[in-house]
Amino acid sequence: MWMSADSPTAVRFFGVLAEEGRLETSARMVGIGKETARRWVRERFVAMRDDGLSVAEAKKRLGFSSSLMDDWDAARSQRGDGRHHLRREADVEGRFWALFDAGASVSSAAAQAGVGRSSGYRWWQRRFEAQREAGVSLRSASAQLRVGLARAAVWEAARRERVEEVRRTQQAAQVAAVHASAAHARARLAPRSRSAAQAREAAYWALMRQGVSNTAACRILGVSRKTGQLIRRRASHQTATEQAQASWSGRYLSLPERLVIADLLRLGTSLRAIAAELGRSPSTVKREVDRHRDAQGRYLPHAAEAAAGEQRRRPRTSRLAGDVRLRRLVQRKLNRYWSPEQIAGWLRETHPDDPSRWVCAETIYRALIVPGAQVLAQRYTARLRTGRRLRRSRYLTRGSQDGAVRDMTMIDHSFLRRVCGRRRLGRWRCS
Repeated sequence: MWMSADSPTAVRFFGVLAEEGRLETSARMVGIGKETARRWVRERFVAMRDDGLSVAEAKKRLGFSSSLMDDWDAARSQRGDGRHHLRREADVEGRFWALFDAGASVSSAAAQAGVGRSSGYRWWQRRFEAQREAGVSLRSASAQLRVGLARAAVWEAARRERVEEVRRTQQAAQVAAVHASAAHARARLAPRSRSAAQAREAAYWALMRQGVSNTAACRILGVSRKTGQLIRRRASHQTATEQAQASWSGRYLSLPERLVIADLLRLGTSLRAIAAELGRSPSTVKREVDRHRDAQGRYLPHAAEAAAGEQRRRPRTSRLAGDVRLRRLVQRKLNRYWSPEQIAGWLRETHPDDPSRWVCAETIYRALIVPGAQVLAQRYTARLRTGRRLRRSRYLTRGSQDGAVRDMTMIDHSFLRRVCGRRRLGRWRCS
């Protein structure tokens, strides 16, 4: 059911409550009433206390604390066995089953237990359904409870219909929750209501940016000039600039998409379904979730957004520039006329469990050839196979026979001289 404490809406509500810590705000974000939210919190709190958690542990897990929790805990300790006030006493139902197990009929056992015939038949059917849900076969349950095959078939059909109805309802609620995830993310990112003072200050700066004087702006807003002077003094008498809206290219995941991912993960949605909902690749969602899990395995969207922004910040310090030991290893291999590809492969093989010691071949090339890199000295470019200090575009010679190398004597000579020396060069010459 949509309003039950285990519905997708309730799962979303408890996720928002753990992050926000405010019941009214969380209820408004998921679109439920305050009383419904309080009922869900009470039911979840009582269930946690029944599982053995202390009051402090239950509050920490919920991410919410209220003075009402002490009253809920006191009422829980006084509720007895937790039976509804309209239900028969437990000993009355126990006496009925004792008489029925002794061989009495349902009507006779109900009469001797002091309850109506309908109550006896209701208990009888409930026991039958409980055994079927526990995995007891239809024939065994009918034999144990002395239920006729025709009656057992009717009860079984009614039970299956209820189970199917619950399944359809839960599935529809799950689909609706998935489709509503984007709207939920927008609701969470919507600007909160500002106080009158904040709204007045924002309007004041909007007028000032239009060239209105302090006196005219205060007259328009209906405040004294002293109020405007206080606003200006807090800003060091500098007109506050309008905050520019950050543009989103679509290449990287945005905060609304990360909120959708966190919301759908709480609802138990698969990574492929999340990717389909976002219009992204499943591998993109998987990498995002794997990178930004906390110690408890939870995906926190705001922390992920902050970490991703820090990782994308440019310019970044090159790994060779920030690691002296790694730079010396690369320089030593370049002095031995190793290619950047060989160096990158050797580093991965030598340090398989230490990614901080890895560097790709392109990083080495950029440190050597790109102007202004100033990471590796220019003298190391002479150790490259080509010996060039500048890169040659591959599009200049691709598909052209004139620019292609036709003779082995046009290459290899400079490299072989450096490696083998002049005396051994003759044996490598091509005829």
